[in-house]
Amino acid sequence: MTFKHYDVVRAASPSDLAERLTQKLKEGWQPFGSPVAITPYTLMQAIAAEGDVTTPVVVKPSDGEGTVISTTSEPEYYFVVVLAGQSNSMSFGEGLPLPETYDRPDPRIKQLARRSTVTPGGAACKYNDIIPADHCLHDVQDMSNLNHPHADLSKGQYGCVGHALHVAKKLLPFMPANAGILLVPCGRGDSGFTAGAEGAFNEASGATAGSSLWGADKPLYHDLVSRTRAALKKNPKNVLLSVIWMQGEKDVSSGRHAEHNALFLAMVNQFRTELADVAEQCTGGTTASVPWICGDTTYYWKERYAAPYEAVYGGYKGKAAQNIHFVPLMTDEHGVNVPTNEPSEDPDIIPAGYYGAASRTASNWTSANRKTHFSSWARRGLVSDRLAGAILQYAGRTLSFLTGQSAPLSGGTTPVSPGTPDVEKPQDGGVAGTGHDEAVSSTRTVAEYDANSGNGVWTEQQWGAAGGKGTVTDDGGRKALRLEKQPGKLTSWKMFRTVAVEEAKNLLSKGGEIAVRFKIPDGSELVNGQFVFGLYWPVSQWASGAAANSMLASFFLQTDASNLNLMHHKGTSNAQLGTFGAFDHNWHTVVFRFAGNNSERVVPVIDGAEQTAFDLVMWTNDGFTADTLTLTDITGAKATYPVLLDTVTVKVKESEAAA
Repeated sequence: MTFKHYDVVRAASPSDLAERLTQKLKEGWQPFGSPVAITPYTLMQAIAAEGDVTTPVVVKPSDGEGTVISTTSEPEYYFVVVLAGQSNSMSFGEGLPLPETYDRPDPRIKQLARRSTVTPGGAACKYNDIIPADHCLHDVQDMSNLNHPHADLSKGQYGCVGHALHVAKKLLPFMPANAGILLVPCGRGDSGFTAGAEGAFNEASGATAGSSLWGADKPLYHDLVSRTRAALKKNPKNVLLSVIWMQGEKDVSSGRHAEHNALFLAMVNQFRTELADVAEQCTGGTTASVPWICGDTTYYWKERYAAPYEAVYGGYKGKAAQNIHFVPLMTDEHGVNVPTNEPSEDPDIIPAGYYGAASRTASNWTSANRKTHFSSWARRGLVSDRLAGAILQYAGRTLSFLTGQSAPLSGGTTPVSPGTPDVEKPQDGGVAGTGHDEAVSSTRTVAEYDANSGNGVWTEQQWGAAGGKGTVTDDGGRKALRLEKQPGKLTSWKMFRTVAVEEAKNLLSKGGEIAVRFKIPDGSELVNGQFVFGLYWPVSQWASGAAANSMLASFFLQTDASNLNLMHHKGTSNAQLGTFGAFDHNWHTVVFRFAGNNSERVVPVIDGAEQTAFDLVMWTNDGFTADTLTLTDITGAKATYPVLLDTVTVKVKESEAAA
C-alpha cells in the first residue's frame, strides 16, 4: 500500500470528528492511525489516500504566496528531531531491511548527512548536507556496511534497521502539510558518560568514529550541539522539536552507574545554554521548552544489572519539571518483553521472503549478546510508537506545532541596543511560544553588556569598572570578558552601569528579567566557600513604599565542597535559590524573571530550568551606589574565582494590542 496524500482532520468532539471523517471517506481518504486528543477541546485524526482524492491537500505557505501540495513539493521548512545516545539509539536492528515496504522512505523526511555518500556507493554528499532519510541513518558509528547475508543491495537493503525513520513517519501525519522532518543522527554504539574513549571533534566532519565518551565539552557532545545548530541554520524557519536520547547501558555495566545522572543533567543544561542564541527556533521559544525524550533499553540489561539499571534509567524519571521525560520500552501493554535481536525473537519467515536476526552470524551481527539490542520489528513498531507519542505529548501542543507556524524569519537572537524595542511577533500575531493571542509580547532592553558587540570593551557599552583586571579574550571562537583580581592583590573588582530609577519601577510593574551568561575559566580549581560573582542593584525609589536604596537584586554565586550554587543575599542572612550542579568550566546562564504588577516575587532560572520562586527582601547596603547595576566578586579579604562574561542584560516587558 503506497499513500500519495496525507492530511489531518481536526474536530471539537467525537461526533464532530465522525461527521468530518465521513465526508473525507467519501472523498477517497482513509484513517491513518488512531485519533489523538491534542487539547481537551481538540481531536485530531490523521488521514491518508492511495490515489487521487476529490479535495487534494492544498496549503498556503506562511508568506501567503502560492500553494503547496503536501505529497509533491519540497517542505517549506523542517521540524528538527535530534537523535543521540548509544547503540539502541541507532540502526542496530539486525532483521532484513525492507525499503520497499515497511522501511520505505518519505520525501518529506530528511536527515543531516555525515558520510560522503547518501547510501553505500550512492550519490555523493557532504557533511551536514540535507539528504533523504532511510532505515540506516548517518550516525557517528557507521552501520551501513553491516549487511544482512540475504540482503539484495540493488534494492537498497543495506546495513541495519533503526527506529528514527519510523518515529518521523508516525509524526508526519500530524505535521503542517508544508513542513517536513529533519532528523539529526548523533549516536555512537558502546558510548557512555563513565567509560569510553574521548576521541576528537572537527567542525568540518564532526566527532571521529572512535569517540565514545559523553559529557559536557566532550567530542560527542560538540558533535551533538554543532549538528543541531547546523540543522537550524539551514533555514531560519526550521524549528527544534525534540531530542530523542537513548543511552545508559555502558554506564549500567561500568560499575560507575551512580555518576550517570549528574553527568547527564550537566550535559543537558550545557546543551540548552549553548543553543540559547537560537532559542527563537526552538519549540516554545526557549531551549528549555525542547523536551528530551529518554528511551528505555531491552530487558537483558535490567535482568543482568538490576540495581545499576534502576540507578541509571530510574534517573531519567521524575524530571518533567526539567522537560526530561522517560519512555518505557522494555515490555508491551501485556507485560511481554519487547523483541530483541535474539534469533528466537526475530526468526526467518521464509515463505514471505523475510530473513530476521536469526540468519545473521558472527561475521555480520551487531553483538554476540543478541538480547542487548531491540529488533528491527520492535523499532518499526512499539519503540517508534511510544517515542513518537511522547514527542506529540510534550512538544506537539505548542503554538508552532498546532498552528503550523514556523520559526520567526529572524532566525535567532540579535543583539539589541540599550533602550530599543525587541519585539517577538509570530506570524499569526499571537504571543511567541504561547497559546495566547490577546497581546504581542515585546521586551525593551534597558541595560546590556555583550562581549561580542564591537570590541567587547565595557566602556563603549556604558559600563564602568574598578578595582580589578578586565580582559577581552577568546573562548572557543567567541569573545568573552575575563574579570579577576589584580595579580598579587585581594582588592575586589566591580563592573557597574547606571540604570534610571524609572526602569527599575518598570521591571516591577511590567515584568521582565535580569540575565547573565558566564563561565568559570579553565585552570580554576574548586575551593569550598569561594565566590564567583555577585549581582546587586539598589533602587532609590520603590512604588511599594520600601526604604530608599533597598535592593532590587542581591544575588551571588558561590561554590561549596562540590557544587556551584545560586544564593540570595538577604542582608543579615543568605538563602540558596538553586544549584548549577557539580563545579565545572562550562558556560552557564542565570536569569531572574519578574512577573510584573508590582509583584516582588521572582523566579530564578538556572540553565533554562525554573527554580522555586522567592520574594525580594527589602534591605540596604551603603557599599553600593543607588540606581546602579553592579557585578562584583564581593570580597577584598580572600581569593575569588576569575569569571568570563558573555552577556549581561536587563529587559522590561512591553505590550501592544493584537494586530
